[in-house]
Amino acid sequence: MNVEQLDKDALTELFNIGLHRAASSLSELTGQRILVELPRLWICPIDETYTRLVEFLDGDLATVHQIFKGSVTGDAVLVLDYASATRLTGLMTDGGVAVGGRLDQSAREVLAEVGNVILSSCLSSFGDMLHVAVTFSVPRMHVESLEGLLRSLQVDSEELNYTLLAATRFRLSEGEVGGYLMIAVGMHSLALIARALAAREE
Repeated sequence: MNVEQLDKDALTELFNIGLHRAASSLSELTGQRILVELPRLWICPIDETYTRLVEFLDGDLATVHQIFKGSVTGDAVLVLDYASATRLTGLMTDGGVAVGGRLDQSAREVLAEVGNVILSSCLSSFGDMLHVAVTFSVPRMHVESLEGLLRSLQVDSEELNYTLLAATRFRLSEGEVGGYLMIAVGMHSLALIARALAAREE
C-alpha cells in the first residue's frame, strides 16, 4: 500500500491521546507530575527507520517491547539510548535506582513498568478509537543495538515492514528526557489501520 494514504493528522491525534493517558497513569504511579509529549511522527519503511534514527541512537539502547495481536498485529517498542534510560529511571524514582548511570535490576524493572504503561495506553487508544481488537503480551526489556532492534521486528512468522515512529519527550519536575515510540506492523495491519482511520473521518 501507499503510506501516503494514511491520515497522518488523525494518527498523530491517536498517539497524543495514548500519551496523555500514559502521562496521567505515570503521574499517579510516581506521585509527581509527568508529561509525555509527542513532538513529531513519521511513517517509515524499516530501512528508512534505521536511517532516521542512527544519527541519534548510537551504541547501546534500552528498549521495552510489547507484542500485540488481533486484527492488527505488531511490536510496540519504547526506545531510549542507554544514558537517557538511566536518567529517566532516576528521575522517576528521585534517584533511587540507576545509581552510577547503570541499568541495574531495579532500574530495569522501573523501565519495564514505564514501557508497559506507555505502550499499553497507546495500543488501547488505537484499539478504542479504530474499533480494532488487540491483545498485548507482557513487556520485555532489552539492552540492544539499533541494528539488533530492527532485525528483531517479527511476530510469529510475519515480517514487520513499516514503523509508526513517534519522537517523544518525558517532562518531569527535575528535568526531561527524549526517546522514541515505535509501532512496527506488516503490510496487512498497516492497510487495516489506514482503512480504520478513513472510516473514522467519514
